[in-house]
Amino acid sequence: MFNNGSPDIKLIAKTFEDAFTIDLGDFYHTFIELKARKMNRTKFLDSLCEALIKSMDEI
Repeated sequence: MFNNGSPDIKLIAKTFEDAFTIDLGDFYHTFIELKARKMNRTKFLDSLCEALIKSMDEI
């Protein structure tokens, strides 16, 4: 949870850069591209969710 549910893209990107010691580059441009998608804007997150549910069902 970032900023009590009202996150700023810059805060989220900075947090992940610091946590994983990576450079996300032009994260704002990437965010705009994701936001502009017509279909499945959360494709990666959806796949993570599906994998987690599958793993839970197998245990």
